[in-house]
Amino acid sequence: MNANAASRLPKDPTWLDRYELVAEVTSAIHCANFITTGQNFVFDLRGLLKAEKSTGKLCLGILARLQPALVMAMDRAADGLHPVSPRWNSFDCYDTGIDHGGMGKVTVTMHLRDAATLARVEDAAKGA
Repeated sequence: MNANAASRLPKDPTWLDRYELVAEVTSAIHCANFITTGQNFVFDLRGLLKAEKSTGKLCLGILARLQPALVMAMDRAADGLHPVSPRWNSFDCYDTGIDHGGMGKVTVTMHLRDAATLARVEDAAKGA
């Protein structure tokens, strides 16, 4: 990492472990993998899935769609911004949906939470 990028990182050395990215299922219609509304997928800020904390069944259709969001979250955090973009925080799976000849559709919304308290974090810069 170059010095310029390193200077923008939060000063607290534990920030990568203090937060988690959560993709919460907000809609699930006829999902072939039986993912249901309210389940979630939890990731660390390095983009690694925390399967032990996730409640949704593993599905490549939704996980592949989240990969760009995880990379963007890492990039935003490195720039000193909140990891979750206020504009691009909802994602859906690759299935085209039952209304277009597919099996179903799952939609998730991404947010940041404190790994210890599980509280939603709106301003990640505080205490960083």
